[in-house]
Amino acid sequence: MDSQQIPAEHMKAGEDYLAALKALGLRPMFLGWGEEIASKQWLLVMITSIVDAGGPLALNKLLFRAYNAEATPKTISPFIVRVYSPDIVPADFYSMADTDVKITPPNIGISINFRVKFDGVEYEMINSYIRPPKQKPVKTRYHANLNDWQKFKRNVEKLVA
Repeated sequence: MDSQQIPAEHMKAGEDYLAALKALGLRPMFLGWGEEIASKQWLLVMITSIVDAGGPLALNKLLFRAYNAEATPKTISPFIVRVYSPDIVPADFYSMADTDVKITPPNIGISINFRVKFDGVEYEMINSYIRPPKQKPVKTRYHANLNDWQKFKRNVEKLVA
């Protein structure tokens, strides 16, 4: 099956989105594009543990507020951003982080691109900015994420005040 590399303008927009998130204090453990299987639409997918502290609805509201305050690029509509907790992502998703694949014989010009399907979306390693850790993280505790959540929330609320 051929790879579906995302258009260059999408990759640039995603880079800008990631920079904006980091400026607001949000550090996702994964950010990348995936193609929704049913609609063939590109979605920007983020995995972050702060969703467990604030909740998915509250996080999406903050992402919309950041968008409306022009703190995130207008080229990335919040309607195409999907946010997941690392606690619900299946273990095989983390295979995309495996960059230490050995191929024999050496020097035959093979490139590796992992592909994973999750929640009706197909992801490819080549379309990601931050790859997930090599192993599914240990389930995070609420209080461990609360400070990061509050920092992100404060930063977004400062913009709209």
